[in-house]
Amino acid sequence: MMIVDDEPLVRLALLHMIDWDSMDIQVVVEAEDGMEALAILEQHGDIDLILLDIEMPRLNGIELLRAHPAIIQKRRPVAIMLSAYSDYSYVREAFLLGAIDFIVKSDMDEEHLVPVVLKAVNELRTQETSTPVVQRADEEIDRKSEILRQLISLNPQQDESAYVAAGAGILEWLEESNQLVAVISISQGSSEAVRTGRSLKDDQTQRFIMQSVQTVLEAMSLKHLFYEQSQSQYVLFCSFAAFRSESVIREKVQAAFSMIQTRLNQYVNVSVSIGISDLDSGLKLWYRLYQQAAHLASMSYFAGFNKVFYPESCMELGKYGTESGTEHARKLQVTLKTTGAGIAQSLEQSNAQLWTKEFEQMELLLGQTWGWRPQDVHTAFEDLLWELGGLLYRKGIRWDDLDEALQHPFEYMKSLETLDETKTWLHRICSQLFQHIHGKTSEDHYSSVVLLAKQFLDLHYTEDVNLTLISEMVGVSEGYLSKQFTKELGCNFIQYLTNLRIEESKRLMKKKGNKITYIAEAVGYLNVEHFSRMFKKTTGYSPKLYRDSRMNG
Repeated sequence: MMIVDDEPLVRLALLHMIDWDSMDIQVVVEAEDGMEALAILEQHGDIDLILLDIEMPRLNGIELLRAHPAIIQKRRPVAIMLSAYSDYSYVREAFLLGAIDFIVKSDMDEEHLVPVVLKAVNELRTQETSTPVVQRADEEIDRKSEILRQLISLNPQQDESAYVAAGAGILEWLEESNQLVAVISISQGSSEAVRTGRSLKDDQTQRFIMQSVQTVLEAMSLKHLFYEQSQSQYVLFCSFAAFRSESVIREKVQAAFSMIQTRLNQYVNVSVSIGISDLDSGLKLWYRLYQQAAHLASMSYFAGFNKVFYPESCMELGKYGTESGTEHARKLQVTLKTTGAGIAQSLEQSNAQLWTKEFEQMELLLGQTWGWRPQDVHTAFEDLLWELGGLLYRKGIRWDDLDEALQHPFEYMKSLETLDETKTWLHRICSQLFQHIHGKTSEDHYSSVVLLAKQFLDLHYTEDVNLTLISEMVGVSEGYLSKQFTKELGCNFIQYLTNLRIEESKRLMKKKGNKITYIAEAVGYLNVEHFSRMFKKTTGYSPKLYRDSRMNG
């Protein structure tokens, strides 16, 4: 092994904090920067493992990985990155360049370091293993995945014998005591790649996620099995047979999954929701624990991502499955459907306050849906879309007359991951439909305050304008202007300003040669990342994907 770090004290600590001999590892050389390390690697072909700092003078860790192609091509030597908390983007790039894992320097102790090094050693041994053995290992992985798939898809009450067989299989790896299931849901619209139009290969993203989760669980010595259910959902089966105290188990679980959430957000740059089941014991209980964890994870639809959901923090969930809860949900569905029809009818009236009042009523009703399955809330929204579709048909308007991105509104709505996103999107559709039906004549109904503010924004939306500035200009409070904007225009001040800027950016994208950075600044956004987020939230596409799709079309 070679240790590469520009801080002598770090190299000294790494050299002495671990009993390397007991791991059959010999530290043969140290380097104080990437340039020195590269010279050593080019002269000596016997280095198997590198502990490699990212931030170093002359040649940093990322540059060293690029300069020594054997790491990328053969994954030899195997690189473990040493990272400070400010190095998240570098860590992601290091994964792409062949690094196997990372250690945060603040966690650089024996407990965290040893599991990562052992994983690297196993990788080295795998490289040396003959093909038949590797093939057998792959078959074992496939068998394990099939067992886990059965445990979450087979209902033991309907197919007891098959479930018992699968449950017996899992006993090879996990005990039948203090079982727990966690479901990790990945936000599809949260990663930097999606926001900016750049994309990582699916297998790379999945490897990042699995490595980050495995590193935390192995460092904390938690017995687990990891199942990739889909590209956006992962299931963890855990067993805590060695622990008798539920409070101790909860402490370990909370520490582990909070760290997993932080690491995935910081190093893989994705937002996640994690649903964690309660503890139970018994072969037939994995299915119930999974159902509970999956339902908890789906609560991100109501509460947003970057949260961990426990059974006791979502006590209302239990009511949804009861007879009284089901009856309440049925009545609420009927009321929501009626309210949706009222919104569509009000949009035909020239007074914008009528439909916005109906929409506010629907939002109040939606506040009672906490704990529902997201697909059941979608049913209410689909009813509204059907009502709006009927109105469009009667008026001779097509969906894409309102917005080019609305050719398939039902499919687009399914891609929205939170209730707030969906409500904002539907509110914008209703506002656009109202404007389309009533056109310029609706200005006759604007108050003088709103009309003056609107006219100023229509002319100066690319400048540094804000609610405080406009409210002072028209002589009313921010709260009053914001409330009147929503009542009379069907959207709040920020939404109206954003829509103006996004529509102008679409026009600029039609001109070849306009870079995204230039367009962002031209429409009033100094931060291109903020522009990208607002563009995707408004249109459903990143700026790059939107521009490319229009040019290709």
